[in-house]
Amino acid sequence: MALLDPPGAMPGAARARVLAALLCAGLLLILARLWYLQVARGPELLRVSELNRSRLIRRVPPRGLIEDRRGGILATNTQRIVLSVVPNEARKHRDVLHTLAGLLGISFADLEAVLRDNEVSPFDPVRVATDLDMSTATRIEELRADLPGVVLGPEPVRTYPDGPVCGHLLGQMGQVSRDDLRERSSVGYRPGDYCGKLGIERSYDAFLRGTDGGTKVEVDARGRVRRQLDDADPVPGATLRLTVDRGVQRVAYDTLAALAGKGRPGAAVALDPETGAVLALVSVPSYDPNDFVTGVSNRVWAKLRDDPRKPLINRAVAAATAPGSTFKVITASAGLDSGLITPAETVYCSGMIRLGRWPKRCHKHSGHGSVSLVRAIAASCDVFFYRLGQRLGPDTLAGYARRFGLGQETGIDLPGVEQGGIVPTPKWKAEHGMGPWVGGETVDYAIGQAMLACTPLQMANVTAAIANGGTLYRPQVVGQITRYDVGKRPQVVRTLKPEVIGSLGLHPATLAVVREGMKAVMRPGGTASQSALPGIVMAGKTGTAQRRRRGHMVNNAWFIGYAPVEHPRIAVCVFVEEGGHGGAVAAPIARKMIARYLGVTPDARGGFVSTD
Repeated sequence: MALLDPPGAMPGAARARVLAALLCAGLLLILARLWYLQVARGPELLRVSELNRSRLIRRVPPRGLIEDRRGGILATNTQRIVLSVVPNEARKHRDVLHTLAGLLGISFADLEAVLRDNEVSPFDPVRVATDLDMSTATRIEELRADLPGVVLGPEPVRTYPDGPVCGHLLGQMGQVSRDDLRERSSVGYRPGDYCGKLGIERSYDAFLRGTDGGTKVEVDARGRVRRQLDDADPVPGATLRLTVDRGVQRVAYDTLAALAGKGRPGAAVALDPETGAVLALVSVPSYDPNDFVTGVSNRVWAKLRDDPRKPLINRAVAAATAPGSTFKVITASAGLDSGLITPAETVYCSGMIRLGRWPKRCHKHSGHGSVSLVRAIAASCDVFFYRLGQRLGPDTLAGYARRFGLGQETGIDLPGVEQGGIVPTPKWKAEHGMGPWVGGETVDYAIGQAMLACTPLQMANVTAAIANGGTLYRPQVVGQITRYDVGKRPQVVRTLKPEVIGSLGLHPATLAVVREGMKAVMRPGGTASQSALPGIVMAGKTGTAQRRRRGHMVNNAWFIGYAPVEHPRIAVCVFVEEGGHGGAVAAPIARKMIARYLGVTPDARGGFVSTD
């Protein structure tokens, strides 16, 4: 007997149809889900699954070398042990960060903050510690099986063999900031990376950076490496060959540093007069760029910040002050070029002039007697230049100062730190709320005082222009850039080309007289005769600039010079704060720099002998 459906129940055939419909609907849902996962989101989910089973261990490229003009290493790299953590694994295994914090000797909160602030993606390892000591690195390696997502290995870190000798020239490294990432993301920087912050390291950072490499590895569910899948070598940064002569740089630094240790900071710049190439650029006191490579410590930073000698200021390019009597070469050029004086014209120096009822004295109070222009430059007679300044006037002096490049940046390839200085005029003074121009300021202007302010780099460029016949070149530090890409031949991508930024526009006869006066400075009777080099004809000009400090007057020492006169190869400016007289303090430093560059060394009697 057939079974009968209960009263009110759905007939069997209908139930079968409903079940079939539900089954079809379920299958359609499964198919739709499969389509969504494998087609619509397939590529994205495949990438996520690949990231879950693999890791790309980034390999930071070695930063490009920086060499001196002869290939001596000024900046290179050393290997340091770096610890990184995969953020996704750290979130899944919180105990990992607690363990690492204890091993590193920092708080869990600080370690978590480093990870959070520098995360690029959940699967990219974040650098949390650099320069681990071997003991800590060994302990972490022993626990690696229980530390999923932890990456430990060597990474190139910047090092500077000469320490503070080239501190201001090479600059600093530092951790990338938000602004750095916006400006340099195309170069490959990520949060936590280190980039050039000042000096050559910053201005040529795009060349020095290199290109990332990486190793792709397969990991298990706990983030432990099982096997290597792929590998790409990083491409080192380009090598910079500077124009700097390491020997001249060292001589200048050592001599100036000895004075800075006695509370007399200073700077020195040497240029090639024919090209504008920077042969040396020193500022003391300096700092050791090695202290900044992976983050400067609070102790070191406080010491630099609180030092009254201001070691973080690059005095060679960023400290503009009165140049004193070195400016007289510009005053002399203005007088000759404007026709207000002739080389044969003389002025009588009694030791002073009067401005109204006020005396204005020469540095030699007994006077120089009757002096011509060449003798006035050689003896640095103030009275001669007081009188000449009165005839020229402040506006004419300012016009010639600008011809020599003062009052504006030179454009050296150390952007962001250079000062243009001040070339004052009566209008400038009034616009700055400093009252009307007075006669005493005009005579002070003529001897490089008043409100005039320039940098040692500018005065070195003035000297180079006089030496080469009237051409102002843009000072340049980098002579050549060479790429060494993996598997390719070295490629020179840039070579220094002299860049003219101005012309003095002076008659050759004018420059000849000024140069004759500068030669006389180095002869017997000249203010720097004790700094002459036997067998080498030098030209120079001393300067002693007064400034008020703590209620009393102090003397800054200056010297500019070039050699050999017949074919100038080096132009120098030396500046020493509170150094005293330029001929006694600054000129001997310049003498050592020139001697080192031209290849002469001291003999047993303290003189110099040629080593060429």
